[in-house]
Amino acid sequence: MGKWACILTKRVISLAAFTQSNKIKIRDELYGHLHDKALWSKVIEGDKDALAFIYKTYFNSLYQYGMKLQPDEGLVKDCIHDLFVTIWLSRERLSVTDSIRYYLLASLKRKIASQQQKKLPGHFGENTNSFTSSPEEVLIGEQSNLELRAKLGKIMDQLPRRQKEILYLRYYEGLDTKQTAAIMELSVNSTYVLLSKAINYLKKHSDKLIITSFLIFSEFFLK
Repeated sequence: MGKWACILTKRVISLAAFTQSNKIKIRDELYGHLHDKALWSKVIEGDKDALAFIYKTYFNSLYQYGMKLQPDEGLVKDCIHDLFVTIWLSRERLSVTDSIRYYLLASLKRKIASQQQKKLPGHFGENTNSFTSSPEEVLIGEQSNLELRAKLGKIMDQLPRRQKEILYLRYYEGLDTKQTAAIMELSVNSTYVLLSKAINYLKKHSDKLIITSFLIFSEFFLK
């Protein structure tokens, strides 16, 4: 390939990359202001760009939650992929949701549970320490004192897996009590009880500095 052909090829590639980047930016601006019902309605109507925007927006959250449920990267990514394929193929039968985050997290949990049960019946959800780090990081911040983080981490390690998960869903993912209850297959009352147990345990076993960090968010937990 001659010099000018190489230059032309590079310019074409650069232009294509710029065009694609510009399309993504326009897409994000177009869908970013929509509330969940409107965005989900576009998917139901067959808007591929709307689904692509949802995928981009929620992939990291789904991946993190999936890895906490079952630390198998291949399985988690496959389940996320299958989830979006299923959404697209069954879009005409979907109901409108007012919380895309809740719908995706609940659906992913079911898919992972189904796949894991096929491999190891009865072993889903035994990754007991998986829900420790994220609530810890959120409660006291990425830049907080490492010693404080270590103390809270040790306390979180002592919580049962279900209590860690309920803190993760209710606080880290920001789901409301009813949504958290549905994902964990609990009644709303049982969800309040489990959440209260987790919070009370943290309070009981924390020093004043950790309690202060925690109490900032306790009202949010118990809404």
